[in-house]
Amino acid sequence: MEYHFITKACNMLTDNEFEQCADLFSTHYGKYSGMGGKVKGQQIKMSSSLYKRFYKERDDMFVSLCFDKHTLLGQAFFLRKEIPGKGICTWVTQLVVHNKYRNRKIGSKLLHSAWGFSDYYAWGLATANAITLKTLESATWREINIEDISRNIKVLEQLVEDIPFAEKENIRLSPQSSQIFTNFYPEFEPSNNESGLGVYAKKLGDIQSGNEWLAFTFASQEMTFTETKLKKFLDFSEQQLKEAYSRMDMQAQGWTKGTQNEIDYILSKVPIKKEGHILDLGCGQGRHSIELAKRGYENIVGLDFSESNIRKAQDYIVQNNIKASFICSDIRQLKLGAKYDLILCLYDVIGSFKDDKDNERILKVIKRHLNDGGVAVVSVMNMELTDSIAIHKVSLNNNPKELLKLAPSNTMAVSGNVFRPDYFLINTDDNLVYRKEQFESDGMLSAEYVVVDKRYRMEEFVQLAEGTGLKVIHKQYVQAGNWNIPLNATDIKAKEILFFLSL
Repeated sequence: MEYHFITKACNMLTDNEFEQCADLFSTHYGKYSGMGGKVKGQQIKMSSSLYKRFYKERDDMFVSLCFDKHTLLGQAFFLRKEIPGKGICTWVTQLVVHNKYRNRKIGSKLLHSAWGFSDYYAWGLATANAITLKTLESATWREINIEDISRNIKVLEQLVEDIPFAEKENIRLSPQSSQIFTNFYPEFEPSNNESGLGVYAKKLGDIQSGNEWLAFTFASQEMTFTETKLKKFLDFSEQQLKEAYSRMDMQAQGWTKGTQNEIDYILSKVPIKKEGHILDLGCGQGRHSIELAKRGYENIVGLDFSESNIRKAQDYIVQNNIKASFICSDIRQLKLGAKYDLILCLYDVIGSFKDDKDNERILKVIKRHLNDGGVAVVSVMNMELTDSIAIHKVSLNNNPKELLKLAPSNTMAVSGNVFRPDYFLINTDDNLVYRKEQFESDGMLSAEYVVVDKRYRMEEFVQLAEGTGLKVIHKQYVQAGNWNIPLNATDIKAKEILFFLSL
C-alpha cells in the first residue's frame, strides 16, 4: 500500500482538514490514566475548535499528514522557529497514528519531516513515549542527554513561549531529570519498559504525574554513528531516489530550457523519418518526446519511473492534443518486445543509480530495443569536471561523519545545478558523488534526502558501453541546450558528456 504524505502550514489547513485531525486524535490518540482527576480508560479527545484556537492563525506551526486516499492515517504538528544566534529549531507538539496502521513507519516518516533537516539547530518535543525519543535520536544522529539540554535551556525557554500547552515556569530540569509539567495524564505506553527503551527513563528520569519528558538534541552536539546505522541510512536514501526526482520542479530548472536546440542537434545527426519509432527512456515529464511529437513524429513512447512525472506528461499531451504515449516503468528490466530507430536516454538516467550494474542494465535495455541502423543518444554527468572543482573528497569508510556534516541545499528543488562544490562530496572509496537535498512547500512531505549519483569520465563510459556490445559513434563534452558547441573536459559549462551509440 502506498500512502500520500504532505506538509502544510497550519494557517493553510481547511476546516475539513481540522475536522479530520480532530477526529483522528479523538479516536486514536489514547486513553486517560486515571490521574489528575481524569476518568481511567476514557478516550482522550480534542475538538476541531480547539485545534483552530491552537494553530489556525499561526504561520510558525506546521503539520505533516499521511493519507490513504482520502482517509487521514497520521499527523504530526510542529513548531518551526528561528532563534537569533542559533538557527531554526523545531518542536513536535503532537503525533497521532491510526491504531490499525501503527508499526508501518508512518509515525517515523512524519517525525522525520520535522526533525530530518540537518542544518537546523535544535530538534525535540515533550512526550511520554520512549519510541518517539528513539526516533529523535535516529533522525538527528545525536543522543539525548540532560547536560546538553541544560546548556541550551535559554533556547528551549524561547521555544516554550510558542507552545500552546506549555510554559517555561513548568520546566522541571535537574541533573537527574528533564521533564515539563503539561497537566496531561495519558496512559503510559507499555513499550516504554521494553528492552532498549528503558534507557530513556534513566536518561531523563521516571515520569512524574502530569509531566512529560522534555527531550531535545542540538547541532552543537557530537554526532553518533555506527557502520550499520550509516548503511541503513544510505539504503533508505536510495529507496527515496524516485521520490526525490519526482519532486524536481522541471519548469524551474535552467537546464531544461534548451529542449528545442537539443532536438535540433539530434535531428541534424540522426536521419529519422516521421514514421520512425522513437523510445525516450527516463523521459521525466516528456519534454523531448513532446517536442518531437510537435514536429510531426508519430510513433513515440516515453518511460519514467516517477508516476507524477508520467502523469504530468500524459496530462500535457491530452490538453494539447499531442500524439505520444507515456508509460510508468522501471527501465532496468524493460522488455517491450519492439525495436526503435531512435532511443533517447538523457540527463543522468544512467548514473542516477549508484550501482554500475544498474547502469549496465540500462545500456543492455538500449541494445535490446535498438533497431539495426538505429541510434541511441545518451548523456551522463561529467566526472572529470566534478573532480576538478570538488572541495570535499574523503573516504567515507574512514570518515563517515563528513557526510553527516555536509551542508544540505535545495538545489534539485530550485536550480538543478548539482555541480556546486560546497554541496557535494566525492567518496574516494567508490568515486560516487553524495549530496543532501531538501524539499519544502511543494505540496508534499517536507524532507531531506541523501542523493548518491555515479558520474563518468569519458573513456570510463566508453568502456561500459562497449562492454554491453554497443558502439560509440560520437562523443563530446557539452552544456545543456548548447550541444552544438564542443567543450573541454574541465570547462565549467561541460556538465554533461553526450554519446551517440549504435549496434
